[in-house]
Amino acid sequence: MKKILILIVFGIIMSSSTAMAHKVIVFAWVEQGQIHIEGSFGSHRPAKNCVIQVKNDKGILVHQGVTDNQGLYSFKLADHPDSDLFIKLNAGSGHLGQWTIPVKELVQTPTPENLERKMAEKASLEKSPSLARIAAGIGVLFGLAFLAAWVKKRKKNTNNA
Repeated sequence: MKKILILIVFGIIMSSSTAMAHKVIVFAWVEQGQIHIEGSFGSHRPAKNCVIQVKNDKGILVHQGVTDNQGLYSFKLADHPDSDLFIKLNAGSGHLGQWTIPVKELVQTPTPENLERKMAEKASLEKSPSLARIAAGIGVLFGLAFLAAWVKKRKKNTNNA
């Protein structure tokens, strides 16, 4: 039992630092004839020098670029967009993030209200997990460990009987 708990605690400690590293957030919006893209690893850590690929709904590459040191990239919107755009940010080593801009957003004129709504959406994506969610996750792991120990003990008692 003690070995199981040690392994679980070690696993939690090791996975907590790598879990956030794999979270790549991509956020994109249209403003003044430009598509603006922002990439981060959560908690406002920019995805620097990452490859951006933009494809249409047919899977055809329509634009490609690289984020700057702040994780930002912008490019001119096509004159007559006719499909959704699918933006993929590749930060290497399996770190991928995606964002879709619907065609209706590409063709409509953005209003200050729409931009504010988009920025609020971005802020919610950047939010770190709450202490309650972290505690709940750890609680689930301990619950599973105790369940496994109970099943193992029960199996052992059944075999001895």
